[in-house]
Amino acid sequence: MGWQQRSRTEWQRLVSGWPRSGLTQDEYCARQGISVGSLQRWRNIFAQEVTSQAGEATPVSEFMPVTLVGEASAMSRADLTLVLTDGLRVEVGERCSVETLKRVLGVLQERT
Repeated sequence: MGWQQRSRTEWQRLVSGWPRSGLTQDEYCARQGISVGSLQRWRNIFAQEVTSQAGEATPVSEFMPVTLVGEASAMSRADLTLVLTDGLRVEVGERCSVETLKRVLGVLQERT
């Protein structure tokens, strides 16, 4: 990877493009000609700025109490259901690939 100075705007594009790419960090960085360390550094910079603009740090995720309601109904095909604090439900079946789940979690992480 040859050294190239990139603008802040370019880094914002690169950082926001990675989760949408569906690639691993290594794959994405190789295709973009950047190092994984640089991508992670700029992700942290932008995340810290968002946190400082919000005043106090807001936790990205929190553990919530869970209530088990018995056996899953025959209608439910989800092996795992995530319910976010804003009511969004994500149901994950046993045939869901790890890569697909990673992409979904990456998109959800961008929402915060």
